Amino acid sequence: MKREELQTLGLTDEQINAVMKLNGDDINKEKAKYADYSAIKQQLDKANETINGMADYEEVKANVAKYQKEAETAKSEAAAQLKRLELQNKIKEFTGGKKFVNDLTRDAINAQLESALNDDANKGKSLDDLLKALTDGKTDIFKDENAPTPPVVTSMASSAGQQTTPPTAAPLKASWNRFKG
Repeated sequence: MKREELQTLGLTDEQINAVMKLNGDDINKEKAKYADYSAIKQQLDKANETINGMADYEEVKANVAKYQKEAETAKSEAAAQLKRLELQNKIKEFTGGKKFVNDLTRDAINAQLESALNDDANKGKSLDDLLKALTDGKTDIFKDENAPTPPVVTSMASSAGQQTTPPTAAPLKASWNRFKG
């Protein structure tokens, strides 16, 4: 309400002052009801912040549980990897003194030994027993030290004692070309 509005209604200055005072008193009485509005608003903001912090807390708590599970998984995987490496090393040491026909055969036997050692059916068996079971009745796994070695020819010599060179493929190509076309 404004003074100009009251003047247009024909009120005197005294009447206008009285009405304005009554109106001001009513406004102040209503303001008093809401005087603690800013304090309540601050409390509400603080409560909302706490609630939001708790949401972060729940998220952090969930992440901690997740990271603990990941750490336990990594720890068990590392232990399994270490056990596997120790087993492979033990097998390599065992087969290191054996004379296999070639490296491929040795690696295949090592893999079969590792598989056999991991099998529950073979608990308590030694590497000797497992190797014997794998190779029993099979030939061409180990080198035979008593087998004769074939002679190696390094050069060809004629009956006169002169060194000769092996024939080349050139005469064959020439004879083959006559059939081509």
